[in-house]
This record gives sequence, structure tokens and C-alpha cells, in this order.
Amino acid sequence: MTPALLILLAAAAASAPSIQPATRAEVATQRAALERRFALEKAECEQRFSVSACLDELRQRRHDALAPLVRRENELAAEERNARAVAQRERVRERELGAAQDEGQRREKALIAATPLPPSAPASRPIRARSPEDVERARRQAEQKAEGDAAKRRAQAQAREQRQQKRIADHEAKEKARTKPAAAPLPLPAASGVN
Repeated sequence: MTPALLILLAAAAASAPSIQPATRAEVATQRAALERRFALEKAECEQRFSVSACLDELRQRRHDALAPLVRRENELAAEERNARAVAQRERVRERELGAAQDEGQRREKALIAATPLPPSAPASRPIRARSPEDVERARRQAEQKAEGDAAKRRAQAQAREQRQQKRIADHEAKEKARTKPAAAPLPLPAASGVN
């Protein structure tokens, strides 16, 4: 092919209304066709005397021809990302809905379990009003229980304190055993024999 014919074909392809590719495969096909065409043109440019000017012009035309395809690739990638995001939001919504239903069923079961059943037969002990003596007795029992609990807590605190004191004493004894005794003092220098 002659360079003039190639330029004519490139101009015809550029002026023809290009149909936007619908998928990544179509974009890849169009890109491959453009790359093949420009590879042929590059081979022809390398046969010329002024290679640099031809290659520069070729690079510019290649860039201009690939720009719509790159733009379309970016649009397709954005559409795919949006579709994945919508699908993820839908999955999260379904998961949250399922969790809410599970929580509702769990609460319903808890309410059913906590609700006292209506008596099918009369109670064995009749319910009676509490007398002042019963109230006083209950108050004394509560006070005694509180005093017993307080005494128990005091005893536990005292036992903890004793254990702590024992641990401290044991530690100090170990430290004393670990340290070396002081060395004996050095003898005083003897008076020299010179008078």
C-alpha cells in the first residue's frame, strides 16, 4: 500500500461516523484494528528518508484515533463499577433485612417466653394483702441479708489484704536472700618498718 492510499483510508475512517462500541470486547477489537493499521504505517514511515517527521505525525494521528476508544473504555469501566456498587448495596440491604427479621423473631420468642401463662386452674395459695407485720419482717430480713453480705465482703477484703501482706513479706525475704552480705573490711596498712 502506498502512503497516499493509507492516508486516504485513515481520513475516511476518521470522517466516517463511528459507532460507539457497546462492550469491552468490541473496544478491544477496534483498538486491535487501529494498532494493526498504525503498525503498517509505521513500517512505511521507517522506509522514508525523513523518518522522524513521519513517525511524529503517525503518533499524533494514532493518539487522536485512540482517544475515543480510551474514553469509551473509561465509560464502560465506570458503568461496570456502578453496577457492582449497586449490586453490593443490594446485597447489604438484603443481609440487613434478614438480620432485622432474625432479630424480630428472636425478640418475639423472648417475649413469648417471658409472658406468664394465664392460670388454667386457681392458684393453690390465695393472694392476700400484706399485713404491717409481714412488711416489717420482710424489711428486717432484707437488712439482715444486707448486713451478712457486707460482713462477707469485709471478710473477703481482709483476706485479700492478708494475702497481699504475705506476698510482700515473701518478696522482701527473697530479695534479702538474693543480696550478698557486705564484704569484710580490708585490713589497715601496717606501719612501714621505716622510722
